[in-house]
Formats: sequence, C-alpha cells, structure tokens
Amino acid sequence: MSESATPVRLLDAAEELLAVSGPAGTSVRDVLRRAGVGNAAAVGYYFGDKDGLVAAVERRVVDGVVADRARALGALDGDAGVEALVDGWVRPIVALRCAGRGRYAARVFTRIFDQPPARWEANGAAAVRAMAGRYCAALAPLLPHLDARELAWRWQCVTATTDFYAIGALDFGEPAPGPDDVDPHVRRLVVPGSALLRAERTG
Repeated sequence: MSESATPVRLLDAAEELLAVSGPAGTSVRDVLRRAGVGNAAAVGYYFGDKDGLVAAVERRVVDGVVADRARALGALDGDAGVEALVDGWVRPIVALRCAGRGRYAARVFTRIFDQPPARWEANGAAAVRAMAGRYCAALAPLLPHLDARELAWRWQCVTATTDFYAIGALDFGEPAPGPDDVDPHVRRLVVPGSALLRAERTG
C-alpha cells in the first residue's frame, strides 16, 4: 500500500465502523485493523488523534454531499421545476443510504448543527446552510405564495424527512435498500416534499 493511500484507507475503515458502532464504540485499534494498516501511529500522524479522525470522516461525508448538491443545482436550467430541485437535494443522501453509508451520514448531518455556530465553518454546517440558501433562492420564484421564512421552514422539513429516511426511520420493516433502489426511493421523497412546498399557507 502506498503512503498516499493510507489516509483514505483509514477514513474508509473509520466510516464503516462509525456507521455501526458510533464514535464511542469505535477504537483506533479497530480502525487500523479494518484498514489493514500495521503502523499504530498512523492515525496520530495523519489526523492527530481519534477525535481528529472522526472529524475528518464527518467532513468528508458533508463535503461529498454538498458537492453533489452543487453539481445537481448547476446542471438544472432556468426551466427546472420544484420536483427537479427537490431531487437534486435528496438524491445524494439517498445514494449514500443505498450504498450502505446513509445511516451514519444522516447522524453526521444532525451532529454538525448541534455544535456551536463557531464550529460551523470547520465542520461543514456553514457549507450545508449556504447550499440550502441557494436551493431556496432557486425555489422562491416557483413558490410565490411562500415568504422567505416559510420557504426555509418547509425546506428544513424536506431535509428532516430525508435524514429520517437515511437512518431507516421510515422503513417500517422494509429491507435495507441497495444500489438499484436509488431512483424509486428518490421519487418517494420528491413527491411528498414537492407537495409540501406547493401547499397553500394556512395561517
């Protein structure tokens, strides 16, 4: 194994273990074993300590989703509808879940906003929030019945539903999804999400 591959192997191994056991149940020794890295000092060398490794795993998940959402938004033309925008937002999380990574990814997104705002630039929360703002700006002309506050609230509801899907809270006994389930599962989130956004205000 090349030296340049070592941090990626450690990140991959840590993410797999964190998805199952969380930070408290994941040891540096387990990560090294799963990664096939024999140098016990490797985690300290690349990430400082276990906390640094966990933070790096989390930021990699966040950055990947933000980049996917940016690409989806950039690929849409001026005639994109509400469904296409919801699709661009939820699809990266669905793809993580269908690849077996979603449960931990969803916990990552919950945890970054639970930290003090002073940490948001470092942990990716600021990037997620900024991307949400870009999506809401694209949606605003399509939903003139919603003011900015109501649109942001409903968009957070779409986001929360997506995270609940990612951790399996909406499965109701269904088997875990696989790679072939991405499109139908995206659709299951896009339909109610779009309906929520289009619904008239009641108050």
